[in-house]
Amino acid sequence: MAKRLASDGWDVGLTWWLPADNGLPWSGGPDEPFQLVEDLREAGVRVAWHEADLSDPAAPREIFEAIETELGTVTALVNSHAVSLTGGIFDTTVEDFDRHMAVNARATLLLIREFARRLPTGTPGRVVSLTSDAVHGEVAYGASKAALERITIAAARELAPRDITVNAVNPGPNDTGWMGSRVRRRLLHDMPMGRFGRPADTAALVSFLCSGDGGWITGQVLVSNGGAVGG
Repeated sequence: MAKRLASDGWDVGLTWWLPADNGLPWSGGPDEPFQLVEDLREAGVRVAWHEADLSDPAAPREIFEAIETELGTVTALVNSHAVSLTGGIFDTTVEDFDRHMAVNARATLLLIREFARRLPTGTPGRVVSLTSDAVHGEVAYGASKAALERITIAAARELAPRDITVNAVNPGPNDTGWMGSRVRRRLLHDMPMGRFGRPADTAALVSFLCSGDGGWITGQVLVSNGGAVGG
């Protein structure tokens, strides 16, 4: 998504939190986000970044202050962060549930709030968040994404008079390294187009929603999953 928005001519601000990936099978190397920064700069856009733990309620303000110091006013916000751990009704701990809600739902609300507070009156704004309908075996993750979708709809209604659109994108199954062979076989069976989604598919929709042409779409949870069935 960052590379697609850069190709559209956007300057790009990034945030990440490397400790969140520790021990997870899809985690990249510690240099991965910095390589992305260099790739974006080589593409000819201005880039700023600030590493932050989004479970901290102070993080959204700190992120915006750091990014705006480098790039000026932020006019589009893409929320692609998430905690995603397995756990059902009987084995999800209170701590894991609270962490999912803090990062996936509360931080999204606080990021949208900070974005709207800082956007000058009369300046159009765009907010796009990534969501998911995963529930089975991921009850805390699914609950936090459901909360994110309600936040999206509420924010869209509240911010519409200021010409700020707020939407969520559900990209369905994307094989970005987290799928084992058993999961791949099961999910691929439910993909009518015979393949999983690709990050570029999601990036294309996010690009449109952030553009001027996407300005009449707000308060929507857009499913862009190649016609996948099931959850």
